[in-house]
Amino acid sequence: MKKLHHKYRSTWIDIIFSVAIILLTISAFLLVFPTKGLLSKKESPSTNATSPIQMEEIESSYPGVKIVTKTSNDPYSPFAIQYPQTNYTSFNDQILTYITEAQNHYIQKLKSKRQKNTKTSGELNISFETITHHSGNYSFVLVTNTNFSDVEAGTLEIRSFHLNPENGNHYSIEDLLHNDPTKLEKIASFVRAAIHEDPSLVGHVQEKSMEMHTQPFWNNYRNYAISDEALLFYFDEQTIADQTVGPPIVTLPIDIVAPFLIDVFQPTKPTDPNEDYPLTETPTKEEDDSTHDQSTTHTDNEHNVEPSKKLVALTFDDGPDPKITRQILDTLKKYEARATFFMLGSRVEYYPDVVNEVIEAGHEIGNHTWNHADLTKLSADRVQKEIESTSEMIEKISGHKPEAFRPPYGAVNKMVRFQTELPVVLWDVDSLDWKHRNPDTLLQLIKEQTKDGSIILMHDIHQATADGLDAVLSYLETEGYEFVTVAELNQTTD
Repeated sequence: MKKLHHKYRSTWIDIIFSVAIILLTISAFLLVFPTKGLLSKKESPSTNATSPIQMEEIESSYPGVKIVTKTSNDPYSPFAIQYPQTNYTSFNDQILTYITEAQNHYIQKLKSKRQKNTKTSGELNISFETITHHSGNYSFVLVTNTNFSDVEAGTLEIRSFHLNPENGNHYSIEDLLHNDPTKLEKIASFVRAAIHEDPSLVGHVQEKSMEMHTQPFWNNYRNYAISDEALLFYFDEQTIADQTVGPPIVTLPIDIVAPFLIDVFQPTKPTDPNEDYPLTETPTKEEDDSTHDQSTTHTDNEHNVEPSKKLVALTFDDGPDPKITRQILDTLKKYEARATFFMLGSRVEYYPDVVNEVIEAGHEIGNHTWNHADLTKLSADRVQKEIESTSEMIEKISGHKPEAFRPPYGAVNKMVRFQTELPVVLWDVDSLDWKHRNPDTLLQLIKEQTKDGSIILMHDIHQATADGLDAVLSYLETEGYEFVTVAELNQTTD
């Protein structure tokens, strides 16, 4: 029988043949799909060269606490976020988890809204307040404001976190009350009594919901803060009262709660557990249309306004910011321009040097509340605290009282006006810088709206505003405008 012989081609012939096929395939593919179209804009290196998100970390005036400021220049989902960080990983993780969840919720909600209406815009602001206790423990109270252009009112959420930066200890409400349910029951009874006695909540309490959310369950009291004067509890919107009130804050004097607290949080002075609990707070002022005394304390750097010139007041909200505000100050100095800065108390507390630089440069300081809340949704007591605590902080740091008041979002009513003697200042030129984050658009909108006597609204927390200010001032100067503070503008119109 004849043997069968297999014929084998040389290996190098197979290699050449395979390479040829691959090259022909690639050539055909490139003819059909040119390389220019292979990369999307998101994948383009030039597009990613400048990130829309900016972050900065600085030391605070509180030992062991750093402040992180995070802003987004994304025109579709802008945000400005400020939060604390420490040397303790577990605390930092708690904060970052909350911040991330708040961002994601905001972005997803805005994305959903824009699928229905592409013109919908949003704004997310997260700030925080540090409440100290003589024990060295800090309560960090984060306030999250979310607003969308397609709804009239935004949402306000308050969350608290706790830490002793010296030893890393952090106390939950269970720890605070010896993990004793009977003590919590007593605290719950105090809270309910305080709610019913709060004049700002009269007619707004939702009884069934309030009863449910103030039951003596630990989870109902997880958001608390403690100072040397009081134990405070924060409740979510529409859990205690209707939506017109905002998130209620219940304040219990430290003397009445001291018998139930662990030793660490005992007050420095003795307390009498049999002392009657002062439920009734100071009555809210009745609203009226009377004119308040609007006297203010001015800086020592006033100058004479030329009556022959057109006047414009430049105003900057939501600062101070250690980078953006200083850049804006440099540009104002270049044009010898004076401006008014409406500052948040929560940021004044952490950037005192910048506040004093604004004062020293001859500019006017205004009050913009502590946490940038929609004041028309808060109780009168809360509004008063937002304004007064900011004025006190500004005066403590700079030695100057704020000279004007601007309500966040321009949201104001008779109740809000009655809580302050400061003149309420709004605007007639809205630069929308928070929305577009574009220097060219900033200039165009100001060109279109500005006239003699205008008050221009901008923000000293957005990089695009600082970058575009030079062109704005150059244009206004060419048009014959003199830059004055709001107080100076009002003096010329009186």
